[in-house]
Amino acid sequence: MMVYASNQPSQFDEAIMDRIDEMVEFDLPGEHERRKMIAQYIEKYLLNPPGRWAKKVTTVDIGDDEIERVVHETNGFSGRAISKLAIAWQAAAYGTDGAILDQETFFKTVEQHKKSMAQKEGWLEHAKIRAEMLTTDR
Repeated sequence: MMVYASNQPSQFDEAIMDRIDEMVEFDLPGEHERRKMIAQYIEKYLLNPPGRWAKKVTTVDIGDDEIERVVHETNGFSGRAISKLAIAWQAAAYGTDGAILDQETFFKTVEQHKKSMAQKEGWLEHAKIRAEMLTTDR
C-alpha cells in the first residue's frame, strides 16, 4: 500500500493519479480541533518544550480568553499552520530576555502569520494564472 498526502492534489502527475484507487479528503480542523491543537502546541513548544537545550517560555497575560480569541482567528488554518504558529510564538519569546511571550506579541504573531499565509496564497494564485496563460492556445 502507498499513501500520498497533499494540500494540492491537482499537482499530481496524471500517471500518479491513474494509480490512485481511493482518495480520502480531510477537512481543515474545526473550532474544537483548533482549540485542542493550540493547547497541545502551547504545552509542547512553550511551556514544556522537548530537548535538553530548549527553554521554557513564560507567558504573560495569556489565558483562556486569549486562547479562545486565537481559536477564532485561526479559522481556515491547517494543522501544520497551527503548529508553525506555535513555533513562531516560541521564536518570538526566545528573542526576548528571559524567553517571555506577552499578550501583545501573542496576538501580533497571529496577525503576522495570517499575513504571511495570505502572501503565499497570492503567490500560488499568481503561479496558477501564469501557468494557465502559458499553456492556453490563443
